[in-house]
Amino acid sequence: MEIPNRAVAAAIPVAAVNAVAFFAQLGFMRQHVPWHLPGQILVALTLESIAVYLAFQAHLAQLADDSALRLRLFAYGVALIIAALNYSHYCAPGWRPTAVAVTAALCSAISPWLWGIHSRRESRDRLLAAGKIDKHALRLGATRWVWHPLRSFQVMFRSTWRGTTSPRKAIRGWERERQEKISRKTLPASPAATLPQGLPPALPAGSPANGEGTLSRGSSGGGSHGSRRKRGSGGPPERVTNAAAEMHFADDLMAGNTVSANRIHKELHVGWPRATELREHLAGLAAQQGGKAA
Repeated sequence: MEIPNRAVAAAIPVAAVNAVAFFAQLGFMRQHVPWHLPGQILVALTLESIAVYLAFQAHLAQLADDSALRLRLFAYGVALIIAALNYSHYCAPGWRPTAVAVTAALCSAISPWLWGIHSRRESRDRLLAAGKIDKHALRLGATRWVWHPLRSFQVMFRSTWRGTTSPRKAIRGWERERQEKISRKTLPASPAATLPQGLPPALPAGSPANGEGTLSRGSSGGGSHGSRRKRGSGGPPERVTNAAAEMHFADDLMAGNTVSANRIHKELHVGWPRATELREHLAGLAAQQGGKAA
């Protein structure tokens, strides 16, 4: 939710804790400083304003994309000193804590830290708008981490380097790379390489005995059609066209997924040479679709 004025929202708690710290410090000064009341008020107000001033300067430095560490450390140091003074005045003998002592010390110490929270938020928003820092990393749900811890780690490992913040795109990209690795392992080095057990050897494209399955005209491209001949023709089977393969793997192409040659070989019942050709063709279309989606 967008806050209309962040500075006002940040100033409210800072002013409140400083007011409490000021009254606590005034009680200390009235007992230990032998001055009139205006002088005691001035000393208490001065001490409490030092840490606030240093925190404000650190705030300006951070918004200017400059180093603010030393200013912030000085602010913390002064605040701790004032907190120790307040604590020593209200604590029980032996520095034992009391409610007033802890409250006064905490309000004095926490003031620059509260202002630093506002400074970091403003600074990060400006740096993010200028493209100088990364957006929030990918977030996967607890259910995925519980049931699929290894896959979740692999998706996170890949996405943190690529800067992917969408869980759907990150998982889809990881699955695509995983499928490509499996394809490279299962694809033979050459058409003459040994085929998986139970599959016939690939013959030259266009050969009537080649297992390059075909789709009947007007079919939807389903893999269960196998090798079919033209309707009303006793000639050799049709060669599986690129268009038929596109129709069969339409869902994968729309998702930008690369279809492996092994899958083409099994579902379209084509030989390995033709499966390799179709894979190259479909990989180009999948890459184009993936680029449009991105």
